[in-house]
Amino acid sequence: MTQGMLGIMVTKYEYLTHIAGVVGAAQEAGYPVSLFLNDKGVRFTLDPRFLELLSIPGVQISCCSHSCKLLGFHDRVEGITYGSQLDNAKMLRDCERVLVF
Repeated sequence: MTQGMLGIMVTKYEYLTHIAGVVGAAQEAGYPVSLFLNDKGVRFTLDPRFLELLSIPGVQISCCSHSCKLLGFHDRVEGITYGSQLDNAKMLRDCERVLVF
């Protein structure tokens, strides 16, 4: 477990303001953040406002390739790791706390 790491699982294309606020607060407090996008949450890979989170130090984003394929998202965004539910499981294992949106 990474000390103090916050995990955020995103399954819906909603709550951008909340997600960004939590990420910003964690960053200000010195905590790293790991986000995993799944199901309709992969739509955030096309949202420029969400992609601004990639520029925050200590933030890592991974995404379910299968969900992208099902929704027809074939382009990849630099800085996002495209993988599987294994990446989700690793996030759950490594994070001290996990939020789900």
